[in-house]
Amino acid sequence: MVDWTGIEAGRGGDGIMRILVVSYMHPTVTPGGAQQVAYETFQAARERGHDAYFVAALESEQEAEYGKPGAPIVPAPGLEREYFYFPQHYEFAHLSVGDWRSNKFLKELVERINPDFIHFHHYHRLGVEAIRAARLGAPKAVIAMTFHEMLAICMADGQMIKRNSRHLCHAATPIDCHHCFTDLRPEFFELRAWRLREGLDECDFFFFPTEFLSRLYMSWGLAAHKCFVVPNGQAQLAGNIDRARHSLDVNRFGYFGQFIDNKGIDVVLEALQILARDQEFEARIEFVINAGNRHYASAPYLAKVDGLIEEIGKEAGSQIRIREPGRYAREELADRMEAVDWVIVPSIWWEVFGLVVSEAWMFGRPVIVSNIAGLGERVRNGVNGHTFPPRNASALAEIIKSLVGNVTEWKRAHAAIRPDWNHLDMFDRLIEIVGGPAKVRSVG
Repeated sequence: MVDWTGIEAGRGGDGIMRILVVSYMHPTVTPGGAQQVAYETFQAARERGHDAYFVAALESEQEAEYGKPGAPIVPAPGLEREYFYFPQHYEFAHLSVGDWRSNKFLKELVERINPDFIHFHHYHRLGVEAIRAARLGAPKAVIAMTFHEMLAICMADGQMIKRNSRHLCHAATPIDCHHCFTDLRPEFFELRAWRLREGLDECDFFFFPTEFLSRLYMSWGLAAHKCFVVPNGQAQLAGNIDRARHSLDVNRFGYFGQFIDNKGIDVVLEALQILARDQEFEARIEFVINAGNRHYASAPYLAKVDGLIEEIGKEAGSQIRIREPGRYAREELADRMEAVDWVIVPSIWWEVFGLVVSEAWMFGRPVIVSNIAGLGERVRNGVNGHTFPPRNASALAEIIKSLVGNVTEWKRAHAAIRPDWNHLDMFDRLIEIVGGPAKVRSVG
């Protein structure tokens, strides 16, 4: 059964669309960039006066806490027109939900909502079958997918990093994929890609936050005429932070995000270790690791990070101070940002967009980022921030060394920060591409 609580009959009036946003996870359950962008799309739709609904697919083990026995889709407690969905029998290798009942219930929910526009923000956990279920539930709706990663292209967690060498992958070929998964023949990956492209092609539009990701998916086989770049927007958080304020010694550096291998916390620590061993470097540094979800990191990676922290403590004493306050709620972001001068985004994978860059700029914090993929696309070295070659701890150490105590450079980089798109800018651009209510209702 499906709990229909909160769904009103009928469709929107003139100029008003009924919009359904579908996401993997809910930011109030598990924080993350993709679900935050999806949720703020939903919020922007409501702020623009549209009749909007939000469905978040949660992990099966979360059903006991957030679900209801016998109900695969339930209203999110205390949240208006928001629903939790618990698809069964999800298979990660194929990004597939093989349980016909789950897809049937999703179709019935879509039928009941009867949207003009369905905006998917993921297919992980939902399964690509969800797109077809949505099409069957609302044949005349426009369906779009915003991509936040490369899971369809790369079965190795969508990271496009070779599992053995940890080198970056520039394209997914059946032979290369076979080298990562030697128990699977190259033909498997050819068929997997074909099946996923067919499932995704049910969409009318594909949206990407950066040119990098758009080019990657078009080269993989998505129809170019359906592909559009729409940068992620973000609701501007209210905060009392003085955006132009910095510490006296301009020596506080911060990391924000997930505590996982490919985010590169170890690269920053290696850079700090280089500075700890530099006999000519005497300045003091504070590095703050604002990161949650340690359990998502691999055991060897955690051992490496903890080992580096311990070694730096022994070698640098009080000269280099490392703090790890852990995960943070969104409403804590202003205080965390105020505690640093520079935000470092040291990713070693093809970082698609880098929402942390937007958050840093929101609070007037200049950034230092790996010059890779979406990060390199957004940050120009010496203009609106600093970049360094990915995984290059020596280059990062030189940048940190040049910035400590450099008030002039901090002020220059701070002055170069320009306002990022907010969630309303993003939503307006999406609707402009889709064509607005009149065009949406004419499709199908």
